[in-house]
Amino acid sequence: MERSFRINKRFFWLLLAGIVLLVLFVVGAVYLLRRVTGNVRRLSYTTIYSEVESEAVVVRNERLFTEQASESRILLNEGALVSEGDAVAVLYPYSYESALQTICTKEAELYTTLESQMRTANGGMLPDAIVQYSAGIAALSDQMRASAHGEADPETYSLLESQLIALLEMRRSVLVAQLPASEQINAAVAEIDALKQNFETKNARTVYSEFNGYISFYSDANEETLRDVSQLTVPLVKRILNSPSISMDNENFYYRVVTDRSNWYLAFVVSGTDVQRLMPGLSYSFTIKGVQGAYQGTIITEKDTASGVLYVMQVASDVRPLLTTRVVEISVQNNATGLYIPNEYIQITDGVPYIFVKSTDGSYQKIAVYIAGSDGDNAVVSARDSTITLFEGLKVRMPIEEKDEEEN
Repeated sequence: MERSFRINKRFFWLLLAGIVLLVLFVVGAVYLLRRVTGNVRRLSYTTIYSEVESEAVVVRNERLFTEQASESRILLNEGALVSEGDAVAVLYPYSYESALQTICTKEAELYTTLESQMRTANGGMLPDAIVQYSAGIAALSDQMRASAHGEADPETYSLLESQLIALLEMRRSVLVAQLPASEQINAAVAEIDALKQNFETKNARTVYSEFNGYISFYSDANEETLRDVSQLTVPLVKRILNSPSISMDNENFYYRVVTDRSNWYLAFVVSGTDVQRLMPGLSYSFTIKGVQGAYQGTIITEKDTASGVLYVMQVASDVRPLLTTRVVEISVQNNATGLYIPNEYIQITDGVPYIFVKSTDGSYQKIAVYIAGSDGDNAVVSARDSTITLFEGLKVRMPIEEKDEEEN
């Protein structure tokens, strides 16, 4: 007689509980093993294309000069190449245009009197020379108005002014020479001559360049702050990035001389918790929004903080396209070749990236690294300490929590 085997409910639940406990044990063991040792892989070589986009502060070797003046007449174009001793501008303690207008008004008043007398003495006609002078004076006046409003080359203004005053004087002299002398005319001529002398010599002051370089007539009040790139900080760069506008003080005359025409810097900040980094000493290609062409620059500074990582890039190129720009948008590209690991194998503490590498005694050592580039998934790294050598095949593990490290 065959015996039947029946599983009662109690045995079933005991079996199920045993299976669940076994699964939990296996999962827990794997979890604990991972927390103790972490996922382990080996370093290997690859090439990664990386791109970092950021706003950057343009830092130039420049000197700012401030002169007190109510009115200025600039003699050079913005961005012109200037040498030490070149005349930069003529400064006036009063309104330049107002003083010139006074001379022209006095000349016009005297001309009205002289013209009337000449027409009376000459049957209503004026000498051809007077007609030609008047046409020249009208043309010069139009050119000066255009120059004053920025429609013509400002450096021609001084020449136009000299020509205008000379034409006014020549026209007057022709009329005075052909008319009978009078105390009224003599007094008017003496007044005009006194105004001219005061205008041309007594109050005008010429400013001369003290350096060689590119000249500029804009200031954002950051020139002195940015003179030493070694003193740049994350808070300073962030402050300038948040207030990049050019400021002008109408009470004074400003000019800058950019003394190094082919060497300048970009200072920018990236996230202190991200692996999108650059490496000091490496050269990178980059573009600037709104500026044609690509540039090449070398990272000379990296300052790591929890609030951000400051990079300073040195650029050997003509600075003129960025002469009046303080903040630009840049895109830095690079094909980084070297030892790589997935981004999750990198731990960032206070802005500094670390990886965990296996030492000769079998333990894992926390090593600070530079990141030459990251494509979003993997990063090319190298040890910050020159005495530490990372090599292909070296074992690394994923980071574990700091409290777990202390327990192990």
